[in-house]
Amino acid sequence: MKKLSILLFFFTAFHFNGFSQTEDYNLESQNLHKNVRKTINHYYSYDKNSGGFVKRSVSIKRYNDEGNLIETYYLYNSTYSESTPTKKLYIYNNDGVMTGTKDISDSRGKYSTEYVFTYNKKGHLIKKESVYKDGSKYYTEYDNDRRGRVISSKEISKSGKLSAETSYKYKGSKKIKTRTSYSSKDGSIVGTYTTVYNDGIKNSYKSEGKYGKSTSDYEYDKNGNLIRTNYKGKSNSTTTYNYVYDKKDNWVKKHYRSGKYQYFYFREIYFKNGDVSGSSEFDRTFVNRHGNFDNVAVVPLKKKSYKKKKTTTNSGMPSFSYKNWKYTFVNMKDKVTDVSGKVNLNVTSGSNLSNGNTVKFKVEINGADTKYLTYKVSSYYYDKDKKRHFWSLKSTANASKGTLCVFKESQRLRGVDLVGLLMVGKEDSKISFYLQ
Repeated sequence: MKKLSILLFFFTAFHFNGFSQTEDYNLESQNLHKNVRKTINHYYSYDKNSGGFVKRSVSIKRYNDEGNLIETYYLYNSTYSESTPTKKLYIYNNDGVMTGTKDISDSRGKYSTEYVFTYNKKGHLIKKESVYKDGSKYYTEYDNDRRGRVISSKEISKSGKLSAETSYKYKGSKKIKTRTSYSSKDGSIVGTYTTVYNDGIKNSYKSEGKYGKSTSDYEYDKNGNLIRTNYKGKSNSTTTYNYVYDKKDNWVKKHYRSGKYQYFYFREIYFKNGDVSGSSEFDRTFVNRHGNFDNVAVVPLKKKSYKKKKTTTNSGMPSFSYKNWKYTFVNMKDKVTDVSGKVNLNVTSGSNLSNGNTVKFKVEINGADTKYLTYKVSSYYYDKDKKRHFWSLKSTANASKGTLCVFKESQRLRGVDLVGLLMVGKEDSKISFYLQ
């Protein structure tokens, strides 16, 4: 087993307008055999409310004979509302170079993003544009050296502001990437993040920002897949990964554990010659090997739809028309990520969050554009058992919905006292802000 020590801060760089994350587009980047043509991946987690394991997502990827990703299908099973699949095509020119992506979903989400890649005459990438459904763009411009290696880049937000700058330095097989992100509010430095690669493998990441410092140590197995992370920051945590491989060293079963969170992945792999390895079916034996659960069986997900609760004018409903919160981590697709910023609430019609009143949220994300969201309050509900206030929200601009949850008593998570949650976005881009 080859052990690599990596210092990594779990700051997932994403732009709020698209909730987009960096994707890898070929078999090699996914540690898949060169003859793989399709993968089907099912992801499960234990849901106490449902009384067993629920299928959280289905992901299908197709590759061409050059090993490049050409099509994806993704369906996430949300706890709070109905789900719609996301389908994308990946477009290449005659030289096999990716020129863009296209969202071909039956119903494009509000935050759907398509990419356009621009190259110079030498075939070097000089620009990547993120084009959102409303036509707005977030783009990155690149400078290259004589060998075609990227030496610097600038990220420009949809409002035309510089949101980040990155420099790249090379020495033999080593590459050092230093990214500095800026506040969308005043342009001040939010943080500096330095990543060191050896032979294309990330082996260190250091984060220094307004909200502190953090590091992680990483270990990989002989197939190049991550098996352990030791995170050190305001709070410490360990994440482990366990795999089962097929005869060609492609993982077909994966177990993820971080604190109380455990996820299981089952992958079916199709090869060029028609062979198939693995299975996307739930494997109880594999699950039992890694945990002790009340019910090791797949059950239907019990939805939590607070809008269906009986509306009440309970005199215990908190009365406020203006609030300011901060957050230092969010939840995207059942995974907690260190992202920080502020949330401002302002009731613009009425004096509180009563039914029918209009409420506006100003969501600031450090290193990205500020987002403004406007909703109508559609219902209110108080959960006596959990001591939580819930407001169901409906967007005034489109069909998207949201939920605001305020705790009657603060709750502690990851060493932080939380006072509530704000959940916004459609199923393929749902995000929850942990309010402090």
